[in-house]
Amino acid sequence: MVNLRFLIERPVGTAPFSFTRTGLATVRIERLRTTALDDVTDLDAAYALARIAWTELEAFGTSGGQRLDDDEIALLLRSLTGVLRRLKTPLELPFRDFKSFKSFWKQQGMSDSYEARRSYLGRIFEPVLKKLDAYHPHLAPGRVSSHRITEVTRRRLREGLPTAWWGTLDELQFLERLYDLNNLPSLDPKHVTAAEDIGHHCILDPEDWEADWIWRDERFALADGDDELLRFLAEMLHPAVRTDADEVERLRAWMNETLAHDGYELTAVDTISGAPVFTARTVGSGVSGAMKNLFFAADGPKPEFVLGDAINNDVLLVKNGEFCLQYDQALGAAGLTWGDLITWWRTHAPFPEDATDQDVGRALYKRLSASLHRDPKRPEWVSPERKVFRAYCRRYPIDGTGAHYPALIPQVYLHLDPRTRLERGGRDSVLGRERMDFLLLLPRGVRIVVEVDGQQHYSEGDMASPRLYSKMVSEDRSLRLKGYQVYRFGGHELGLSSAPAMLHNFFGQLVEHQH
Repeated sequence: MVNLRFLIERPVGTAPFSFTRTGLATVRIERLRTTALDDVTDLDAAYALARIAWTELEAFGTSGGQRLDDDEIALLLRSLTGVLRRLKTPLELPFRDFKSFKSFWKQQGMSDSYEARRSYLGRIFEPVLKKLDAYHPHLAPGRVSSHRITEVTRRRLREGLPTAWWGTLDELQFLERLYDLNNLPSLDPKHVTAAEDIGHHCILDPEDWEADWIWRDERFALADGDDELLRFLAEMLHPAVRTDADEVERLRAWMNETLAHDGYELTAVDTISGAPVFTARTVGSGVSGAMKNLFFAADGPKPEFVLGDAINNDVLLVKNGEFCLQYDQALGAAGLTWGDLITWWRTHAPFPEDATDQDVGRALYKRLSASLHRDPKRPEWVSPERKVFRAYCRRYPIDGTGAHYPALIPQVYLHLDPRTRLERGGRDSVLGRERMDFLLLLPRGVRIVVEVDGQQHYSEGDMASPRLYSKMVSEDRSLRLKGYQVYRFGGHELGLSSAPAMLHNFFGQLVEHQH
């Protein structure tokens, strides 16, 4: 990988004792820290900066290999982390320049071993370069698209869909809604990015490319992965793309008829100005409709709700709101991820501008944990709920490294009964289960409930209770009929020494299966 003019030769000293040394193009690098350059994609820039940083840090402390000074490596690392953040490939380093790198390796006992430092840097930078090698801006990092849609179905779609798939927009405007075109390469050597060559060959010279070019362009993978094709089809129905409601419904019905053979359908999950917004899901899976309210993680008195507008189902929190969290952002196509919650929590808390995702994630973890059962008389006791939450967060951390994984949301209100149990005379709510122990909101409307069952769920006193058991399974049936998936853990099995390994394996299979 060339250095893309990030390294330049600088004159040092005055004649006759002058010479040149390799230094950093500081103005160009500083600009790259906050915005993309005009002549190189962020993807290529990140790769080049990572290679330079790795080489310089590896050469530090050796004779003759280091080219940059302390200020230059500090700027390089700041810009590298900034570019990687834009590419959703975060890099958290425990040092910021050569001096702090040296302090770090002393603390880690690597002072006498160049090989140990070299091996450490490899563990840091190799995964970053590997992610960049396989980078697709329109896919979550690490996401592998399924391949259930056959070539027969793809051909039917190509032949049956409107030639003007971009609707009321143009090709460039449509594709910019789905893809980071400035980080996809150009197929024309006269241009740098996909945005430039599409603008040229579709807008300025619309006869340059054949009408069906999009289906064969490998940058968009419509001929291969299911996820890319389904996102593309759903976007064709978006209110910003097509404004004729009858046309949208005819097109959706035809798409669903075609996709049904391979087990997919497009379903409405939201509305914009009364017009439906669609996403894809497997037939018979997921929960219909859009998420309207998400109240969770109550760590004090029960919040009180009213219907601010009963016609529109607008729920208002009127009392004890300080003890309850309310996620008020729209649910994206990827469901609700740790990255989404971190972004929301930054503004909710708020945090200093230079706070890292790790700082924000640590605070969020503490707040979510506060809503889980604990015994004030036994502060050392770890409740079964906390064991579940800890196990999930160990496997999928609340920081930059776990940002694209689904968030495990604790203590989610399912029903909003305005009366407390005391006000109901100790009786259960007529609405049934009031809160879910944990909820995962995944792509395509998939919602997964995780419940932790203590003795109170199936017994009264020391006696088994058929009434409580029947109530529990009845509520599970109701949730499943609505499309939720329900998984239960018994308090006894979570108390076994094998519980951490069991939970680690369970969440791995659950999340990877959904991905």
